[in-house]
Amino acid sequence: MNVADLVAELGTRANVSGVIFTVALLMCRVMPVLIFSPFLGGEVVPTEVKMGVGLTLSIVLFPVISNSVTRIPTSALPYIALMAKEVFIGFTMAFIVSSVFEAARVAGTLADTMAGSNNAQLYVPQLGQQVSLFSNLKVQLAVVLFLTLDGHHLVISALAESLNTVPLDGFPRFSQGAWPFFDLVTRVFADLLRISLALAAPAMLATFLTDVALGAINRVAPQIQVFFISMAIKPLVGVLIAFLVMSALLARMQGELKVMLRVLHEALRLLA
Repeated sequence: MNVADLVAELGTRANVSGVIFTVALLMCRVMPVLIFSPFLGGEVVPTEVKMGVGLTLSIVLFPVISNSVTRIPTSALPYIALMAKEVFIGFTMAFIVSSVFEAARVAGTLADTMAGSNNAQLYVPQLGQQVSLFSNLKVQLAVVLFLTLDGHHLVISALAESLNTVPLDGFPRFSQGAWPFFDLVTRVFADLLRISLALAAPAMLATFLTDVALGAINRVAPQIQVFFISMAIKPLVGVLIAFLVMSALLARMQGELKVMLRVLHEALRLLA
């Protein structure tokens, strides 16, 4: 059997072009989550590997929607509209999933700024940028904790659930109105500061009390150069407090990751 006969045989069994267009739409929803989620490796993972994982995951998820998708348009404008909708859903899911990791980064930056050690920078591949020392520590802790809790499997399950909630050949219906969904996304953005302050609170409080104590010493003995002393003491206090409250930080991160997954499912429900 030559290639032409093989293609004709496949065409009689399945609409090959329809399958290709459907998998392409699936990748438009899956790829933003793979690219912008820190727990998948960030810039350490080559683009070819990400594309391969996205294509494989799309093929795995294809049976979920093979019976529910009625017709995928092949004309330009309707298909581009569907692609834009899929990218919007993918970016929304990626934003919600990465919120806790971004909060961990901000919390580390706050702690290092209070301790005066924010000039020391490290490159974090998961974020693709230079961050301070405590930012690196807290982001890595969040990633390891998320993978330990099988959070990546829950995100893939949420992707499969989203295919049933908002089908590929349809648009979000916003059954409760558009405002509750955008209000939820806005609250996720606002919660970044709340989570960041909660994760950075022990180190910030310890360094603040250290500043108060050094200020009192300076009032009693002005000849003591407390500024130079604080440059050595405050980073040490920050590190000591961070390791003393490590279990509490991990428990708080675990709770926030659970809330994040719950918000992700709530956002999908509001899109239906």
